[in-house]
Amino acid sequence: MKCVSILLLLLACTPPPHKKVDPPPPAITPTAQPLHMFSPLVLEDTRAEALAVLERDAWRRHWQVMEMVQPGTLKRASQLSVEELPAFTPSELFEIGAQLFHGDVTRADGWGRGPAPQFRRIHEGTLGGPDATRCSACHWRGGPAGAGDAADNAYLDGDGDTQASALTRNPIPLHGAGWLEILAQEMSQELQTQRDVLVSRRQSGPLTVQGVSFGVLGVDASGNVDTSGLLGVDADLVVKPFGWKGRFPSLRSVVEDELNVHLGLQSALLEQGADADGDGVQNEFSDGQVAALTLFAAMQEVPVVQVPVDSNLVLREAEGRHLFERMGCAVCHVPSLVVKDPRYHVAPGVDVELSVHGAQPRLTASPVDGKFHVPLFSDLKRHDVGSALADTREDHGVPAGMFLTRPLWGLSRSRPYLHDARASTIQDAILLHGGEAQASRDAFAALPEEQRAAVRVFLTSLTRQRRLVAP
Repeated sequence: MKCVSILLLLLACTPPPHKKVDPPPPAITPTAQPLHMFSPLVLEDTRAEALAVLERDAWRRHWQVMEMVQPGTLKRASQLSVEELPAFTPSELFEIGAQLFHGDVTRADGWGRGPAPQFRRIHEGTLGGPDATRCSACHWRGGPAGAGDAADNAYLDGDGDTQASALTRNPIPLHGAGWLEILAQEMSQELQTQRDVLVSRRQSGPLTVQGVSFGVLGVDASGNVDTSGLLGVDADLVVKPFGWKGRFPSLRSVVEDELNVHLGLQSALLEQGADADGDGVQNEFSDGQVAALTLFAAMQEVPVVQVPVDSNLVLREAEGRHLFERMGCAVCHVPSLVVKDPRYHVAPGVDVELSVHGAQPRLTASPVDGKFHVPLFSDLKRHDVGSALADTREDHGVPAGMFLTRPLWGLSRSRPYLHDARASTIQDAILLHGGEAQASRDAFAALPEEQRAAVRVFLTSLTRQRRLVAP
């Protein structure tokens, strides 16, 4: 089996542990060999997939040993600059990003803050924890780069001591993340184009993209703009598809924030050439590393719909989808939105076509109309979901009861549910909805049990491709 890894080639340059030698960081060399440690491919043959899983597990263990022998090995081996990125294939960048996602961060890498970092379960202000040592410690449930369990909740922007002072957030799965960013960018461009037309005409009017209403933009005779009538989007008309509150417009912004808040690692952009967190380590995360980690998230697989095999359940699933739409759930959880261009821009000279190079299963163009229909089950807007789910305070200017419509794709593999993981079942999550979703919630509660079961069967069919995992 071809199993040459980029990073394996680097290890050949690492001196034996008994030698008191600190070599310069080795440079990564592109390779044309296929990569298997964290490949975006799904192997059709079960035996081959099992062998690949065992191989990946062996490599993980190998890297753990290397980090114990020589802390910082992974970071030094993946120290890429943005200028070097075009020399790598998408699969190779995916591999490098995966190594960073799954690798443990050490003090030698710049983990934490200050001379003696304290592992904080409750964050202290916007500085964060650190509360983890690797990305995959919290993003694991349901598959690669998945959701987190209730025990993985983060307690953000608190007093460093009491849970009640913090905002509780459950880790969000990253499947389909690249498609979400592209979709949000295209929707933002359309909204801003409509705004510019209204301003040029000196007239007010509705803003609607792909059937999703974003309210009314007011424009007076002098061209002054009134954004008070907008719905679910900020005044800048930038659709932000990431975070429970819809705060982040791009995966890169998410990656930089999460590295800083949860691991105490600053990107080159945040660090600005100085030891920003006072831990004695500079250049904690290069622009090239941020790009590779961002691409790993962007290339994650697209969830699937698995209709039950049992004939009775097939009918239940179809009935459940019909009820889902009849109750008005699909008004916010829009079944699909269209992407025009599947290319994901990573850095200058690096554009990855997700329909070709994304992790399998991939989203492909519809044979009916040739368009890319993203089955996300979301309108990517913020909505008021009622007092029962509201935070104790606003979050970065977003009101306490306002949350981004969570995409439901992959739902059955991403429990527990809701922003604070309080719902252990899909039905519990539905019944906790209020505010703008109150009517749909009440319609579901009023259904006879047989029809509620049909809705649950439909929602359970929104899942991820099953994979073998290491024991």
